[in-house]
Amino acid sequence: MTAQSDQPAVPTTKVVQITNIAPQATKDQMQTLFGFLGKIEDIRLYPTIRDVSVPVQSRICYVKFFDAICVGVAQHMTNTVFIDRALIVTPYNSTTNDIPDEYRALEIAAQASVVPGLYGNNSKLPPHVTNQIEGTQPNQVITTHDPALVANNLPMYPPLPINYDSVRIEEIRRTLLISNLDPSVTAQQIIDFFSKAGDVKYVRFCKKELENGINYALIEFSEQTSIINALKLNGVEMGGKSITVGHSTVNIDKPQAKSNEAAQREIEEAMTRVKEAQNLISAAIDPVIGILSKDKKRGRSRSRSRRRSRSRS
Repeated sequence: MTAQSDQPAVPTTKVVQITNIAPQATKDQMQTLFGFLGKIEDIRLYPTIRDVSVPVQSRICYVKFFDAICVGVAQHMTNTVFIDRALIVTPYNSTTNDIPDEYRALEIAAQASVVPGLYGNNSKLPPHVTNQIEGTQPNQVITTHDPALVANNLPMYPPLPINYDSVRIEEIRRTLLISNLDPSVTAQQIIDFFSKAGDVKYVRFCKKELENGINYALIEFSEQTSIINALKLNGVEMGGKSITVGHSTVNIDKPQAKSNEAAQREIEEAMTRVKEAQNLISAAIDPVIGILSKDKKRGRSRSRSRRRSRSRS
């Protein structure tokens, strides 16, 4: 007979993944929180960027312990409320038993939808267009390889920062920078001109403060494949000037649609301010009205007394 043990199996991995972390959480806070469970070998909190211009709704953390038994203990931290979120702790298995880099971690989060709102998995890049990480930390960058650019002898994609999410990368790879535009050229003319390359989704002018007054515009296509024909328009005359067409390293900022809850909240806040203003106005007016009413009563009493004195005489 084979002896069976009632003891739970020790996890083979030393790494745990913590999701649903509040965006304001810091690496030091996570270190303190999970440091009580055992000695930590390494810890990473993604996204590493903290910039108000890059909204993050949630963060994801990886903790590597020296002892694999700590992984089982750490899972009991699931549903622990930290700041304003209930944490979700799961083992992270990999062949190297290491913490994934930032790009890979965010891809995992997006694909598994383990972190709602972190970064959506809405990438529309064709299968033959691939992203990869190059360089060593802290100088890693994301490079995008498109065989169609090589086949058509067109310039390669420029590298992008490591902290860019997949959706933002995909938007940038569909966006081109058009320079040396004539100042009289309109957005509609740009759309009409580049529609021969593919469906144009957005156009945004961005004039740089240069002595020569060169005008720039960003143009985003609906499909990444459209940039091949668009890049071939480099050097073609438009509006009497030879334009320059190249890759962009930024995406076009779009106005974010507000949710019904946010809109309702803003309405309620506006109504509150209106009521406060009305109360202030009333508080300022009431004393004046009181004085006027008193003066009016005094005037009436004086006129009555005058009438009485006249009637007596």
